Amino acid sequence: MPTAIVNVTVWTGSQTISPGFVLWEGETVTDVGRADLVRFSSSVKMVDGRGGWVIPGLMDLHVHVDEVKTPEMFLRYGVTSVRDMGSAPKVIAEWRARWKRGERRPYVYWTGRNIDTGKPSWWEAVAVKRPSEVPGLLEHLRKLGADGFKLYVNADRATAEAVIDYARWKGLPVTAHHETLRASDLMRLGIHGIEHAHCLLHELLPSRPRIDEKRKSGYLRVFAGFERLSAEGEQVRRLMELAYATSIVWTPTLSLYDIPRRWKEVSPAGVPLPASWREEWSRDYWDFLSTRGWTPADFRTAERAVDVYKRFVREAKRYRVLVGAGTDTPAPGVLPGAALHHELRLLAECGFTPEEALRAATVVAARALRLEGKVGSLQPGARADFVLLERNPLERVENLTSIRKVYLRGRQV
Repeated sequence: MPTAIVNVTVWTGSQTISPGFVLWEGETVTDVGRADLVRFSSSVKMVDGRGGWVIPGLMDLHVHVDEVKTPEMFLRYGVTSVRDMGSAPKVIAEWRARWKRGERRPYVYWTGRNIDTGKPSWWEAVAVKRPSEVPGLLEHLRKLGADGFKLYVNADRATAEAVIDYARWKGLPVTAHHETLRASDLMRLGIHGIEHAHCLLHELLPSRPRIDEKRKSGYLRVFAGFERLSAEGEQVRRLMELAYATSIVWTPTLSLYDIPRRWKEVSPAGVPLPASWREEWSRDYWDFLSTRGWTPADFRTAERAVDVYKRFVREAKRYRVLVGAGTDTPAPGVLPGAALHHELRLLAECGFTPEEALRAATVVAARALRLEGKVGSLQPGARADFVLLERNPLERVENLTSIRKVYLRGRQV
């Protein structure tokens, strides 16, 4: 039965419509428009939005679902889609099967297994030894359900070029968490996205400080040296202009760098932290994202580096670089669903208007997935994922948490 939500203001991703309506049938939006200009058939089921705001379902562009124990939390905070960054194929297949059965969890888009050169740099990464192996690997990942691909820290230029070229031929996006290649080189090769603030900026460092990882956790590497960067100068200008010209989507994951300051707080993302997650993050597994062995000077380094990252995100906005919203959920203190709202607040601290922050988690996120018009907006043909809010999200980014109802695939959850 077709259903319409009325008596609402609709933010479609490109415009605000008031009084507005959203009409959908099954899992698909069939129409969006002004409610005072249409007369609905008696066969349409009417839902009274009671003066609320309807927005597209939110998307988190950087999640590791194999480590998420509470997938329903995403929906609690209006997150109806996530992009997974390297979980095992069987995890993705099971997650999607449960989503299809109607379980309370967002749809997961998958970048396949992380792609390295020579040897894997992480337990779910896969490595190629020569570029000729790339087409076979990417076809295998596509058959397993990959929606795009991710280059990882050990990928060399030949591997990157082969992956980007093959993905371009197939019309699929490629993003990168890279530490051996320069972001500018990847952009010139045609990369579609860059993950993390430090990955975009590390080529600006004159040298990378060495970290004794026997005494200190390797997490310090994402801060050390970056605290000395300036967001001004010719090299910065060229990098930002190139990012704009090549239309990459940069997902800075500012939440990842907020861990030293926030993760031991009772409410690190502005909401109470469940005891189960506090227990989970106390496991030795998470030591690679801990502050083990840090000195007071190391904490000051991290704090200054975070300020630098925020200045660069502000510069990216000034240069009209596409910035997407991703969190690295579930790193310690980065709570599923709630963390995305924290990420959007951090973008607001970088000068983003509430609407620009909202676009980072909807329209720009869809651009990162190359799924414009399918998710991240409300228009005919889009999946019927949307959120009914109590308050105007274009006034304050905090109003995005005033969630009254969440619809996933056309059904209230």
